[in-house]
Amino acid sequence: MLLLMRKRIGSIVVKIFAFLLILGFGAWGIQDMLGYQVGGGGAVAEVGESRLGPNELYRRVNQEMTRMRPLFGNRLTMEMARKLGLIDGVLNRQIDELATSESARALGIAVGDELVRQEIVNEESFKGLAGNFDRDRFQQVLQSIGMSEGAYVEDLRRAVASEQLLGNVIAGSVAPKAWVNAVYRYRREQRVADSVFVSDASSGAEREPTDAELRKEYDDNKQAYTAPEYRAVTYVNLDAAELAKEISLGDDVLREAFERRADEFATQEKRKLRQVIISDEEKAKAAHKRLNEGADFLEIAKEVAGQDEAAVDLGEVTKQDLLGDLAEGAFAAPADGISELLKSPLGWHIFQVVSVTPGGAMTFEEARPKLQKDLAYEKALDGLYELSNKFEDALGGGASLEEAAQQLGLKVHKLSAIDAEGRGRDEKPIADLPGGPAFAMLASDTDEATESPMTEAGESGFYILRVDKIAKPALRPFEEVKDKVAAAWAAKQKKAAAEARAKAIMDAVNGGKPLAEVLAPTPLKLETSETFYRDGSGSGVALDNNLVGKLFGAKIGEAVMGRVGEGYRVAAVKSVTTPNPEADKKQRDELAQSLAESVQGDLVEGLRVAYRQEVGVKVYQDAIDQVCGRTQ
Repeated sequence: MLLLMRKRIGSIVVKIFAFLLILGFGAWGIQDMLGYQVGGGGAVAEVGESRLGPNELYRRVNQEMTRMRPLFGNRLTMEMARKLGLIDGVLNRQIDELATSESARALGIAVGDELVRQEIVNEESFKGLAGNFDRDRFQQVLQSIGMSEGAYVEDLRRAVASEQLLGNVIAGSVAPKAWVNAVYRYRREQRVADSVFVSDASSGAEREPTDAELRKEYDDNKQAYTAPEYRAVTYVNLDAAELAKEISLGDDVLREAFERRADEFATQEKRKLRQVIISDEEKAKAAHKRLNEGADFLEIAKEVAGQDEAAVDLGEVTKQDLLGDLAEGAFAAPADGISELLKSPLGWHIFQVVSVTPGGAMTFEEARPKLQKDLAYEKALDGLYELSNKFEDALGGGASLEEAAQQLGLKVHKLSAIDAEGRGRDEKPIADLPGGPAFAMLASDTDEATESPMTEAGESGFYILRVDKIAKPALRPFEEVKDKVAAAWAAKQKKAAAEARAKAIMDAVNGGKPLAEVLAPTPLKLETSETFYRDGSGSGVALDNNLVGKLFGAKIGEAVMGRVGEGYRVAAVKSVTTPNPEADKKQRDELAQSLAESVQGDLVEGLRVAYRQEVGVKVYQDAIDQVCGRTQ
């Protein structure tokens, strides 16, 4: 879209379109700020003596949509919000609040102005830089959510009253100790299992199928052998890289670019250096003398400065990586040599040159291939917009895709068959499609004998396609898929044989034989797990959730089996460790708190349902549809 807009931005049509688009966004913004007026003030719901107005519902729905839009790439519309249940969720929360508030009022729970004032003053969102309540900040926050001060105060008053009512009811709610201990034991129980894996491949089912067996496999699983919808497609790809291959540039243009990009074709000398820093001048001079006499640099660094190899190794650097005077001294030293003694605010520096990578500059002739490629690509990219315009103009003038391509010297590509996943009749992905997976999607969305819009292919091209023919899904002939049918039949036979073998092992164990004894005459390997929990963590053996669940329902010595990967695993419970809740007070207390919160949540939910029934609720769906029926 960016490329298409860029190539057409000069047209009067686009300018008018942009102007109308700006007006549209402006109108949406103003409407959201003022609130959506509807229904002459009629309620969308009545809760006891309270009424939920349309503006209030719309404001809260819009707030929730604003909060959630980033999760949907800023494309969340009112219709999407309806389908996701967002509108119903907001409505139900509002009804719950009003029903609880009505019940609190009926019980004589009143919230005075002073308590409301304290709640507002203590709210962190309304505090300024000094940490005190800031009225300007308060007004800004209310304005940002489209709420008046009076409406906020009433909302807060209801919320405080509801909190007092619900808080008094659930205060002191705790999870019984016996329940906490039982849940703790259940969750923290550990088991160890002996097991064996019986793979499909090791099942020994290798016989050749009969033709009748293959025919039955084919007839019983026709969906697996049905070809998807295929489309024959003709397309033209306007690719900057391909167009660049046809562009030749003169020496004068290339030389000008070479001079302009001289730094790009020059490489700086690099040196791998070691450095020792010594604060005392006399010690530095003595160390420098010893190094020039052949002493080992690393030994001197450790002895004099307490620096190890990691501390002295600077790696490969250029002059620009070092301070000016130090750089000059380090790069003046010979390869494999020692620098002069150099002074900086940090102390006295001595460099050892470990290796040198010479710098240099490419000649024009050496740089020519890259310059030609880069400049031709840039020129092709710039000309791409004009080329795509000409192509569309030719199509608009009545030319076919092939005729338009011929006029502009572009290649026409044909695909005899492509499915919605971008695969051909051989079921393999078609290589080098412009636009990648989007190409197949566009082909699937284009009608037969119809051309698609000109579409971007990344940042360096466009493509346009035409669907020539659509072949509906059809069952492939038996002979065409016979090898695939045979492979599926063989896989099922191996799976069935592996299952039978695993079941025989399981039955033998459950008949009283240890698993190790059952496996002794076979090449199958016995595996013993680490201790593991109900989620399977810590086992060290491939156990899926289903098999873990079976193991935790089995007795010591009992075997169970389940499908795991490409085979079956038979596992027998070897040991069970029942945890002591009193021995792990911290985790037990955390569990008790979590269960208590769950109890409190259930109580609150039950109370809200009861309050609804007590005060009476009426919902006016027509009014809700009128408020939230439009798309954003």
